[in-house]
Amino acid sequence: MSLPFIYETCCMNISQEDVPALQEMTRGAKSITYDTMRRHCRGFLDWAKQHGYVIHGNDLKLRNDWHVGYYKSSFKGRPCYYVQWSGIEYIWTPRPD
Repeated sequence: MSLPFIYETCCMNISQEDVPALQEMTRGAKSITYDTMRRHCRGFLDWAKQHGYVIHGNDLKLRNDWHVGYYKSSFKGRPCYYVQWSGIEYIWTPRPD
């Protein structure tokens, strides 16, 4: 299955001119589930591993971390999915054609 959304950026890496787009993204966000995020975003499990989560085993899993939120919205006029983790938004947007 080809996943249509790829990681683009996080709020820490955007330019000052993109701050209004980020604010609009968070205001218009719709909460989604971990499974929806995983289904639509390529590299999501790799992102989880890079942030210290395990996919298998008994340690903390991203799916069970109640401090993490998953959302669908738009960023700079394009649909997006994002994870809010530790106060940072990590954004996936449609892959280029």
